[in-house]
Amino acid sequence: MSKKFLMSVASIIAVTSLSGCLSGGNGGVVGAGGSGGGAAGFEAAYDAVAARAPTTDMPTSLDATYTGQFKVGVNNGTAQFFGTNLDPQLAEVVGDLDIDVAWTENQVANPFSGSATNIVATLAGTSTSVPITGDLTVTDALPFTLNRVNTPSQVIAGQTIPELNTGAFLFHMTGRLENDGEQGDATVQFGGNFFGPGGNAMVGAVVGGINDLSNPSASIFDAGIGGTFYATQ
Repeated sequence: MSKKFLMSVASIIAVTSLSGCLSGGNGGVVGAGGSGGGAAGFEAAYDAVAARAPTTDMPTSLDATYTGQFKVGVNNGTAQFFGTNLDPQLAEVVGDLDIDVAWTENQVANPFSGSATNIVATLAGTSTSVPITGDLTVTDALPFTLNRVNTPSQVIAGQTIPELNTGAFLFHMTGRLENDGEQGDATVQFGGNFFGPGGNAMVGAVVGGINDLSNPSASIFDAGIGGTFYATQ
């Protein structure tokens, strides 16, 4: 990745803090383009998954693989990671997701593993792209949660409201990314809710940041990103 991209990813984390207090949002996803190598179709795929509606029958255990994509825009940062062909403030970054979930209610260990690959930055509205070398992987070093929330059946105004079981999650990915010799360490938070029957999809927000390796401070990020993601079984 170029310094600019690295710096841009890093800012969001700087704002929300690396301690795991990152909060979701569609922070600045820009324009059109490709996903994971061409974001064509990301929006349609995201909308289709979100249309499944939040899960109401969340099981007490999951053992499944979810695949999908994330799409983010650069919120802030002045790193030169993108080089001279891409203005990071006008770029969108898309990548592929593979997330494994091995979870039983009340477990303590991180139920998430997996990676983000095929990361590409594209100047919105154009075919100008910068391939980003390197992958992100789920880390146990930062906060993770997977919660099943039970709402018992109720009778309200004479109407029986059925029992609801919903699911929410949070996990982090980290990794070293590179573009044209420029490197940066990325930290990205994924948080959201399970969608569809039995929690067969994940939908949520992405926030994160990248610390340029030329910056000696490990606690200050050079650039920030924000966006959305989806993944399905």
